[in-house]
Amino acid sequence: MKDLEKMLSDLFAKLPNLPENVRAFLVKIAPYLAVIGLILSLPAVLALLGFGAMMLPYGMMGGYGVYGGTLGIVFSLASIALLGLSIPGLFARTSSGWQFMYYNTLLSGVHSLLRFDLGGLIIGTGISLYILFQVRSHYK
Repeated sequence: MKDLEKMLSDLFAKLPNLPENVRAFLVKIAPYLAVIGLILSLPAVLALLGFGAMMLPYGMMGGYGVYGGTLGIVFSLASIALLGLSIPGLFARTSSGWQFMYYNTLLSGVHSLLRFDLGGLIIGTGISLYILFQVRSHYK
């Protein structure tokens, strides 16, 4: 994982930097955005508890099926765990908070890849990683 992080760091270092005031603002609001993301993840927790079974017929109409729903729940729960673990570190601006967000972004990228969502993989994961590596120096 360290090799991937180093490779991505080198890749994103070649891109233009965000202005310092923008990076400082992103670092300042990151923990609050993580808390909001955690709250908005509540439907995944409800699905795990069985409430998702009520929505299964509607998911089938959307083309997701049982596999997509189960896969989504597994990835959502892992993402929720990483997001929850990142919040104290984001508030304290420690490297562990950044690391958990980095792993969460990689997990999201893998999920996009498994769903064959190349737009989400390239755009969503790419932008998230770009922002993460822009603010990385703020976390010690």
